[in-house]
Amino acid sequence: MLVACLLATSAAKAQSTAEKQVQQPIPSASNFLGLGIGAFPKTSGSGDLRVMALPVVQYTWGNVAYVSGLKAGVWGYTSENRSLRVGLYAEPRFGYDASDNVRTAGMADREFGVDVGPSVRWTTPAGVVNLEYGFDVTGRSNGQVAQMQFVRPLITGQGFRLNGLAAATWQNAAMNDYYWGMRASETTNGVARNVGAGVGFSAGLTGLYTVGNSGSVFFGVSINRLSDAQANSPIAERSYTPVMYLGYGWRM
Repeated sequence: MLVACLLATSAAKAQSTAEKQVQQPIPSASNFLGLGIGAFPKTSGSGDLRVMALPVVQYTWGNVAYVSGLKAGVWGYTSENRSLRVGLYAEPRFGYDASDNVRTAGMADREFGVDVGPSVRWTTPAGVVNLEYGFDVTGRSNGQVAQMQFVRPLITGQGFRLNGLAAATWQNAAMNDYYWGMRASETTNGVARNVGAGVGFSAGLTGLYTVGNSGSVFFGVSINRLSDAQANSPIAERSYTPVMYLGYGWRM
């Protein structure tokens, strides 16, 4: 009976660790602070990549609030077994300098914005489902975005952790027009090139390798399939775009 109890306790702890691992962009089972180098398209659909150094913070205040990468949120409802949470999130949306691409040269820069809206996190035995619906509260595009993401733990060892993720993201016409379209003043014939609403898809991996007692190397890579509306944009150079990052941090 004692052995059975010990095994049950061990399994419960392992499950708890795995659940924490898939609830954060960097698969750490604890709070995390680091610095990473990220690469993503310079402009919407650009073939050239922009490289940036960014601080990485993953911190959870119990069942109340969290900072996760570049996203922050608060929970208003948490079920008794913590498998279902409902709250609000805020996430930045990077713009771009029009001079960074031949296709956008002469256009106005697209400004940095912030999306805010309701979010739901559902933890299942297979992985975590995240649902979000955001509104551009900065008034850059006055657009809306919705995302459904599934994250599954692939490797849950102490020294190396790996998550797989897949997502579908919808952006309405207003948001796509701002970041992917051309205004009448930006075209040679004076006719605006509008971009309608659409759904894009992405898939990727995020990992963490333990170094010493508290250090970790973390990484992530994903491929994004643009929506048909975005891929047909006059400024898009490709229909698939990569996002990559690599960094070092400390578990807290």
